[in-house]
Amino acid sequence: MWEIIGALLVGCVVSGVVPLVNAELLVVAAAVAVPPAALPLVVAASTVGQMISKTLLFGLARWAPTRLPDRATARLDRAVEAVRDRGGAAGSLMFVSALVGLPPFYGLSLAAGVLGMPLALFLATGTAGRAVRFAALAWAAHFLGAGTAEMMAAGTLVDLLPGH
Repeated sequence: MWEIIGALLVGCVVSGVVPLVNAELLVVAAAVAVPPAALPLVVAASTVGQMISKTLLFGLARWAPTRLPDRATARLDRAVEAVRDRGGAAGSLMFVSALVGLPPFYGLSLAAGVLGMPLALFLATGTAGRAVRFAALAWAAHFLGAGTAEMMAAGTLVDLLPGH
């Protein structure tokens, strides 16, 4: 069981920066592979893994926003505008993004760093959103059973899940 939790942690770190790696599918697979009592570990490992990579993006954006590639800078500019348009609701926006993936949490992690969002606020709202997201997925996978991972891999459920 510990190798599953460790692999989930690493996979979710990678997923946080490589969108082709699907954290949701990893959570579902882990949730059906571990005993029910280990579901909180699945949620914790996936949340911590994602927040490690998102915090690295946050720090990168705070440290060197002008050194990002042009494509990343364009996406970052759009995310920064989305945050600025919402004024003081940055924490709420970060939570919603971490929870549902819209606007993409990847871009908002970068935007939060550029805008100078306090790290504690970023960590609190992002961690809360990701934990709720992954808890819902883990519970649903456990409730629906082993076929959930196959349905997601086949694209049946993936279309229902917004981006990272």
